Amino acid sequence: MRMRKKWWAVPTLVDSNKAYFWPEENKGKWKVFFENDNPIHLDIGCGSGDYCISLARKNPNRNFILWDKEAGVLVYALEKLEKYNLNNALIIPREIDHIDCIFNEDEISSITIHFPNPWPKNRQNNRRLTYPTRLLKYKKILKPDGVIDFRTDDDELYFDTLNYISEVNGVILENSEDTPPTEPISHYELRFRKKGVNIKYIKFKF
Repeated sequence: MRMRKKWWAVPTLVDSNKAYFWPEENKGKWKVFFENDNPIHLDIGCGSGDYCISLARKNPNRNFILWDKEAGVLVYALEKLEKYNLNNALIIPREIDHIDCIFNEDEISSITIHFPNPWPKNRQNNRRLTYPTRLLKYKKILKPDGVIDFRTDDDELYFDTLNYISEVNGVILENSEDTPPTEPISHYELRFRKKGVNIKYIKFKF
C-alpha cells in the first residue's frame, strides 16, 4: 500500500529551527554554525532518525547531521529532536547529489548509510547511495581518517557495494554477511532481525 503523502511535512520543517533547506551558506563553516570544534557525523538516508538521534543523545561532544530527501519521514525525526531538545543535531532535507555543495573538503568526520533503497534494476543502480559516483563525493568531504558505516538487508546491494568501494580505491576495514546487533539499533534493523534476516555490514574508508 502506498504511503499517503504528508502535505504538512514541508511547512512543518520550514517553520522549525532544526531543518535547513538551504544549507549551502554553511559550506566550510559548519563548526561556526555549531559553535564548537566537535567532530561532525553525517547520517545519510536517516529516515525517522531513531539511530542518529540515539547517538546524539549519548554523545553530546559530537555534532550530528540527519540527511534525507523525504520530508514525510523527517518530521518524525524533528519531533524527536524537539522532544529531547538536542542542540548537537540538525536536519537537512535534500537530494544527496547536492552534498558536495554543502560541505567542504575534510569537513565530515564519519558517515552512516543504513538500509538504503537497493534500487535492484540495472537502470536504477546509479541511484544507489553507495554507487561509485556518490562514494567519490563522500570521499571529498570526509576527513582522511574518517570512516563510513554501511548496513543493508539486501544481498545484491551488499556485494555490489564491496565492488563499488574497490572501484574508487576504498579500504574495507571490516565486513560481514551476518553481523551481530549493536546499540543503538535502528527501527529498520530491529524489524529485519525479528524476521530472521541477516544484516550485512561494511566499515570502510578512503
